[in-house]
Amino acid sequence: MASRIVNRRALRDQADQAGQAEKAAPDGTVAVVTLKKKRKAPATPRVKKPRAKKLPPRMCARWCVFDGAMKQVAIFDYNQRAAADEKLADLLAKKKGHFMQIIKEPMAEPVSAEEPLVAASA
Repeated sequence: MASRIVNRRALRDQADQAGQAEKAAPDGTVAVVTLKKKRKAPATPRVKKPRAKKLPPRMCARWCVFDGAMKQVAIFDYNQRAAADEKLADLLAKKKGHFMQIIKEPMAEPVSAEEPLVAASA
């Protein structure tokens, strides 16, 4: 059998009245006790620092001569195309299956001018 839903507000009022009756002053009057809670200041939202974006690495174009198994046989700088063509012609005269392709590699980071001074003084 289902029980009846209790009126919680009425129960709360009864509990408050019972609590006030217990805190009655010795002379028979009821003392009213009010408690005030200190309100916290609203928290300021944290500002998210934007991440520094990484720059893509600088790329260097080179001519690469490959054999039939995709293994690098020789690498030449971009401005040495004639030497790369000559190497490819020599390899093709010996055996077919070699080819030349341009590849891009990340460049090495430039050394700053201050680092040698620190190394020399140490």
